[in-house]
Amino acid sequence: MALPLVLLLLAGIFEFGRHFYTRLTLRHAVTEAARFAVTGNTLIDSRTGQPMSRATSIVQVIVDRANDLDVDVSRIRLTPPDGGQPGQIVQVSATYRYRFVMTPIARFFGPGFVDFTVTTAMLNEPSF
Repeated sequence: MALPLVLLLLAGIFEFGRHFYTRLTLRHAVTEAARFAVTGNTLIDSRTGQPMSRATSIVQVIVDRANDLDVDVSRIRLTPPDGGQPGQIVQVSATYRYRFVMTPIARFFGPGFVDFTVTTAMLNEPSF
């Protein structure tokens, strides 16, 4: 009789751990992108060998640092959109759709996913 309750409890612990890991990974990626943004640097495109734009470089840092998360680049926002000028505040945010592994159980309580947004802001260096 207690087995279904124990399995449900273990599934909840597993989902909580996965969600926490996902949220922490995305927060780290966004923070690293903001740290990169304040320097004014750009990356080199590995396919073409050409320099990327500053905004594209910031987005690429998020994608690279998010490890195994499938980050949708259309849900990454920069304010200002170009990363800002020296001395301006740059805000980097990413929205991620976390899908529950225990989908049949999660769908009983809701749609089976939850969207969350991670945002950070930093002051650009005085000169690039």
